[in-house]
Amino acid sequence: MCSLGEDLTLYARRVAASSAWFLTFLVQGRRPLRPRCPPTSPKAASPAGSPARRRWSSRPTAACSSREQGGQLRVIKNNALLPTPFVTLTGRTPSGERGLLGIAFDPNFATNHCVYVYYTATTPTIHNRVSRLTANGDVAVAGSETILLELENLNATNHNGGAIHFGPDGKLYVAVGENADSSNSQTLDNRLGKMLRINADGTIPADNPFYATATGVNRSIWAMGLRNPFTFAFQPLPGRMFINDVGETTWEEINEGVAGANYGWPLTEGPTTDVRLRHAAVRLQPCGVAARSRAARSTTR
Repeated sequence: MCSLGEDLTLYARRVAASSAWFLTFLVQGRRPLRPRCPPTSPKAASPAGSPARRRWSSRPTAACSSREQGGQLRVIKNNALLPTPFVTLTGRTPSGERGLLGIAFDPNFATNHCVYVYYTATTPTIHNRVSRLTANGDVAVAGSETILLELENLNATNHNGGAIHFGPDGKLYVAVGENADSSNSQTLDNRLGKMLRINADGTIPADNPFYATATGVNRSIWAMGLRNPFTFAFQPLPGRMFINDVGETTWEEINEGVAGANYGWPLTEGPTTDVRLRHAAVRLQPCGVAARSRAARSTTR
């Protein structure tokens, strides 16, 4: 599967050039990118030797943060990478697509100093975890980790999802891949292949769409039928969510996030006529398919 970056960048420039948030969202996450810091903070460049899976977030202290797949969360301040990591998560495995995959700052970070992370833990078995940390300046308070979610045990090393963001409603949204088992996406018996929604303390909101039909921790499910939602973002106004989901052989999808939606994997990929399923807001051919299509067109001219 080719990276979405090139195809999505072209699409974004064509139809959303005036929406900076959309362009940033579309191209982020599948390959190393220069960080996009807030306008009031300095830009930061990736230092030499930086890992391939480095992603960026901003926090309301005129600094950028960089999360590394191996487990270190770094701070870039005044255009320099600070030598001391914000935190180094132990008991995590960075193999395949596992590792430190997501970071979010609490909407009230300026007062409560809470930082949220999504990473692959190894004990008691290998699984993905969402935890909350407390910041003290540019480092995390020792021993401040509070575990909010312990997701299902993993088999494959790929399709972990991992993006986390707070929505306009103040809830934490968590994108979870189906761990290369497509049967996970269409069941309410586990949280794999889903978009989750929880409170900042890890409890489950009673107004979640499947709260009455799912049980236990599965009540955190907000939407289902996803394959590997590796990134998503909220439009600042009016707060619409868009989810990047990896296709298998035919279509890459950008789905509009809707409570209770079923995006169809593995029943469908890309366009569908099934009224039970939600159509992708945007669908794009993987770059290999697109290249073959262009080659075919060129030979018929």
